[in-house]
This record gives sequence, structure tokens and C-alpha cells, in this order.
Amino acid sequence: MTTPGTTTRGARSRFPKVPEGDVIASLDSYEAARAVVDGLAKQDFPVSTVSILGSHLRTVERVTGRMSFGKAALGAVGTGVMLGLFVGLLVLIVTPGVGFETLIAILPVAIGFSVIWSVIGYALNPQRRQFTSVMQVVATHFDVVVPREHAAKARGLLGPQAPAAAPATQQPVPSAAPPAQQPTASGAGAAVASAVPGGSAAPEAQEPAAPRRTYAEAQAEMRRLEREKRAKEAADDRAGSSTS
Repeated sequence: MTTPGTTTRGARSRFPKVPEGDVIASLDSYEAARAVVDGLAKQDFPVSTVSILGSHLRTVERVTGRMSFGKAALGAVGTGVMLGLFVGLLVLIVTPGVGFETLIAILPVAIGFSVIWSVIGYALNPQRRQFTSVMQVVATHFDVVVPREHAAKARGLLGPQAPAAAPATQQPVPSAAPPAQQPTASGAGAAVASAVPGGSAAPEAQEPAAPRRTYAEAQAEMRRLEREKRAKEAADDRAGSSTS
């Protein structure tokens, strides 16, 4: 449902989403935001790109009056009249020979039935209230949003008297922590010595053990040592024979 003076944006997007762009005015009432858009429309601005974004939603229950059995019955009279007319016209259509006297006779019956039903329902309602009200959802802050490519033009048309957009609040920047002091060589040695019981310096770290070899690597190493042993024995035999 659209209101007069608004533009349907169903052709842009199938699903509604929050408009993106620059806020050119921030106001506290819808009437003021509508006045801003009206001012842009009078100056031939492409208002089809403008959006009014409401925020800070609140639920408002407006009390319209007291509620009693009499008001419950009185409110059912209109429903009874509509019900009687519907049933009477239906009877006239289905049964052409029936006159309007039947319609006049049906109206009191329908009104009485509706009143009795409403009073009984009000009496049996465990959450019966003593007042009538209307629930509404109301926005308390309105932003006029336009695409970024049209923001400068919109601000120029509104002039210096345009409502200023709410400035963004700046978060305090936490101060950087002071750099930790690096211990000197003597201080580092003293710290290590104090950490070891007895006050002596910590022993040097031992070299990591050699990685464990696989079975194939161990067999290859044994064959290599065996060949070296045989080669050494052969060399010794040749040396002994040459000396003799």
C-alpha cells in the first residue's frame, strides 16, 4: 500500500532493504523529513532516488476510552447490521419470490445475535481489560538519504538552512602501551641465574638427539661398513705380501 506523494520502488528490488547513500538531513519528525523531500521535488531533483529512513522505533499504545459491557454490545451493532444485510441479500438472490420484508426481519435477528455473542465473549475473556486502545509503532528519528552521486546536488539545493546530519561520534583512541624495557646482558644473566635453584647459571641446552633411522637405512649402513672392512683387509694383505 502506498500513500499519496510517495514513489513505489518495487521495480528496483524484489526484496526491501535499507537504502544506502549519504544522509543529507537528520530530523526528529516525519513531517520535517517530508518537507525536505517536498523542497527537493519543487527544484526538479530526482526524488525517486530519495529515501526517508526512520529509526529508534518505539511501540505506542494509545488509549481510546473505557471498556464496558455496554460498549462491547454497542460495538457489535455495526457487525450485526452488516451480517444481517449479507444474509438478507443472499436469501433474496437464492429465493427470488421473497420480498424485502424478509430482509427487514433478518436484520434484528442478526443484530441481536452479534450483540449477545460479543457480550458473552467479553465476559468470558480471562484477560478482560477496562479500556480500549490502539497499538502503533512510531519512529523518533528520521534521516533523508540520497545516493552519493546526488548528495552534493541535494545539499546545494537545500542551501545553508538545511537540517544538518548528525555527526558521527568519535570513539576515543586508546593510548599505546609503553614499550617494554629490554634487559641488558648482565641483567639477563642475573635473571637466568636467579631462576635456577642455588643461584647457578642454567646449563647449556644439549644438542638434539639424531633422528631415528628406518630399517632400510640401518641395513644400508651395515652393508657399507662391511664393504669398508673388506676393502681394508684386502689392502692389508696386499701390503703384507709386498713386504715379504
